[in-house]
Amino acid sequence: MISFLTYEVYLNKFLILTSFLLLIFITFAVIYISYVSWKDKKRLKK
Repeated sequence: MISFLTYEVYLNKFLILTSFLLLIFITFAVIYISYVSWKDKKRLKK
């Protein structure tokens, strides 16, 4: 029973860490896509 509880705690920590990493990754992806789109618009205006 105790091993199951520690497993659950580790699983919760893993899920929290994974969701934070995904959030950071998605944020950087959106910033990068916005930057590329902005540069492309700037290039097309010239």
